[in-house]
Amino acid sequence: MYMINGCGTTLYGKRHLTKKELTSIGIKKFEGLSPYVSTMWFCLIFIPLIPLGSYVVFGKYAGKNNFLLSDEEYYQMVRINMNWNQVLKIWLIPVFIIFLWWLLVN
Repeated sequence: MYMINGCGTTLYGKRHLTKKELTSIGIKKFEGLSPYVSTMWFCLIFIPLIPLGSYVVFGKYAGKNNFLLSDEEYYQMVRINMNWNQVLKIWLIPVFIIFLWWLLVN
């Protein structure tokens, strides 16, 4: 995932998984884990436009990028089927903001 000035790909959404859901996707050991479902999006100006896929994220850790001398976040994740419920909820946020802006202008 990489973004420059709000354009690129990023994860939006966070829904924690139950033990039953973890077992159904084949994860048997989940002590110490707090995995969640998140959706990767293509964004313009931080606005999510196109969902690229849903993932189970097990954790993230910080790392150094020696080339740019900056901190980066790395994720351990597994791709799953698209979570359309999460996609619709995330799409509703910009639609609601645009609707409020339209109400204020008119």
